[in-house]
Amino acid sequence: MSKHPKDEVFEHDFDGIQEYDNELPGWWKKLFYLCIGFAVIYILHFHVLGTGDLSHTEYMKEYDPNYTEPLVEVSGGVFNRYTSPYLAREENITPRVQAELNNLLNAPFDEHMYRAMSKASPEQLEKLKAIFPEIYAQFESGAMAQPMQPATTSASIASTLTEPLTDASALLDGKKTFETQCFSCHGMKGEGGIGPNMTDEYWVHGSDMQSVLKTIYKGVPAKGMIAWEKTLSPEQIDNVASYILVKLVGSNPPNPKAPEGQKAE
Repeated sequence: MSKHPKDEVFEHDFDGIQEYDNELPGWWKKLFYLCIGFAVIYILHFHVLGTGDLSHTEYMKEYDPNYTEPLVEVSGGVFNRYTSPYLAREENITPRVQAELNNLLNAPFDEHMYRAMSKASPEQLEKLKAIFPEIYAQFESGAMAQPMQPATTSASIASTLTEPLTDASALLDGKKTFETQCFSCHGMKGEGGIGPNMTDEYWVHGSDMQSVLKTIYKGVPAKGMIAWEKTLSPEQIDNVASYILVKLVGSNPPNPKAPEGQKAE
């Protein structure tokens, strides 16, 4: 390979190998300067001027469209407050986590013991049995199988239906919603999976129309079910709740999940 006239060789060498003292390629330097410019704009946009929302603010606005991130003075300038998402401070506790914490804090002692027993090793369970024989008897019999109903299920919802809809178009729309949004946890035919069986007579959070609607609207954060009020329209929720109660309950699908909760009266 011929040597370029402008190439200069360093005086030092390694094992007889020398290297050129060339400038970096133009495209590389342009990309480097572009990255520096982007970083400056990013800091101004998100951290100095506050014209852009950080991930924490975006998350909070999903729950409350009127939410505004508090401003604090930092080193003489106005910055959007930012802390690591791993920092366990009050402002970093999301509404979903807060609801679960409230459930834990407000739960009766027996329910706390049930959770402890459900996660205890055989040796630990024997000790708990000896110390709390009455609670253990309830735990063993399954009488305490549904601890800690989440507070969010009692919140207001955008539906006043007390009876399921029965017209064909509503049920067809509910079937479509169930088979595209709900099947991954409850099975395509409602037989259950990660979530409860939707076809038997046993219900975890109530079997009447309003209870089913509240569960769908507000979710069950402690059990991993999201609140669907931000994803589905009120009409879709009315229709899918109706589809569950009218079409799925009593349908006897193959391989149903074992009953959970209380039997509907």
